[in-house]
Amino acid sequence: MFLLSARLPLCLFAFLLVSIFSSAVSASEKEWLVYDRCQLMDEEYHDGDSFAVKPLTGYTYLFRLYGVDCPETDDRFESRLTEQAKDFAIEQDDVMKWGEKASSFTRDFLQKPFRVYTQKIKADGASGKSRYYAIIINAEGQRLDEALIQAGLARAHGMGAEWDEPMWEGKIAKFPRRMTSRRYLSSLRMLEKRAKREKVGIWGE
Repeated sequence: MFLLSARLPLCLFAFLLVSIFSSAVSASEKEWLVYDRCQLMDEEYHDGDSFAVKPLTGYTYLFRLYGVDCPETDDRFESRLTEQAKDFAIEQDDVMKWGEKASSFTRDFLQKPFRVYTQKIKADGASGKSRYYAIIINAEGQRLDEALIQAGLARAHGMGAEWDEPMWEGKIAKFPRRMTSRRYLSSLRMLEKRAKREKVGIWGE
């Protein structure tokens, strides 16, 4: 009886490890969904990297871009404004000014119907509605996350995307066959460094 009871915690520990590992694997292997001919929707709170989108299905989703963080357009969370002011090396009072510029850039970038790639992985946010990470491609085949950083309106920050999917081939945008989260963020950081060197957008403030 003593041996049996001593083994129980070890068995439970092993079960928990297997459960955690299984959930991690399933998250990384979630199917990518593609929404075509999407439209940008007006909502009370949105910024350059997080906004409402309406695909042909007619249902409105909230999407958050992988890998980038734009200045806030909402003053409800002062800690966020403080953090961004420090990282962007600007005055805190100027954060929302640049947030509006990033938001306007996104509206212009997505004027024509666009495409959304998502695994429906939830992103944290203040809205009570579920928000999902996504990669967004405009009608010309350009990625919004890259364009925001190149314009000096975002920093490389947050969660990177990863895939090992044949579906990326032959689409309107060219993607590597495989991608890791680290590599995804690394490529965005390279674009950010170039924008800083050239003092583009917020980096020239």
